[in-house]
Amino acid sequence: MHAAAPILCAGVTVYKALKEIGGVCGDSVVIPGAGGGLGHLACQYARSMGYRVIAIDSGDDKRKLVASYGIKDFIDFKEGNVKEKVFEATEGRGAHASVVVASGGDAYADALSFLRPHGAVVLVGLPKDTYITAEVFGSVLNSHRIIGSYVGNRQDSIEALKLAAAGDVSTTYTIEKLDNLPSVFERMAAGKLAGRIVLDCE
Repeated sequence: MHAAAPILCAGVTVYKALKEIGGVCGDSVVIPGAGGGLGHLACQYARSMGYRVIAIDSGDDKRKLVASYGIKDFIDFKEGNVKEKVFEATEGRGAHASVVVASGGDAYADALSFLRPHGAVVLVGLPKDTYITAEVFGSVLNSHRIIGSYVGNRQDSIEALKLAAAGDVSTTYTIEKLDNLPSVFERMAAGKLAGRIVLDCE
C-alpha cells in the first residue's frame, strides 16, 4: 500500500509527462530533479520506455539512487557547466527532450538550452514565481516545443501501475508520521530528500 501511493500521484504525473514527448526508443531525455520524489520515478518510467536518461541533481545520495536504477549518466548541477555536460553526454547534439521535475527555478531557466533541434521541454514541477524564457528566433529555427503537463487520466494511471506491477518501476520512499511534517519540509527545502515521503496519518 505504501509503495503504491506514490505511483498514483508522482508516478502518474511523470508517466504522462514522458508520453507528451512523443519520442522513440533510444532518444535522450534530460531529467532535472532526478533524485527527488517525482524524478526518481521519472527516471525509471523513461528507462522502461526505452529512453536514454541523463539525470541531473546534486549529492552522492541522489547519484547512488539514480545509479541503482541502471542509469549511468548523472550530472551534479553544483559541479561545472551543466549545459556543456549534457552536450558531452549527447555527442555534441543536445537532448531530444527535457522533463523538468525540479523544485528550483534554475532548472526551468536552463531547460531549453539542453535541447537539440526539434527537441521538447516538458514542464512538470510547480515552483513559485518561476518563469521560462525562450529566445524566439532560436526556438523557431530549432522547432523547439514547450509543453506543460499536469497529472494524468485514468488510462495513464492503469498503465503506470502495470509497469510498477511488472517490476519495471519501484518507489524509493520513507514513511514519516504526520507529526514530523515540519521536519520533512525542512529537509525538502534543503534538497536532502532522496525519493518520496509517504505520510502515515494514523
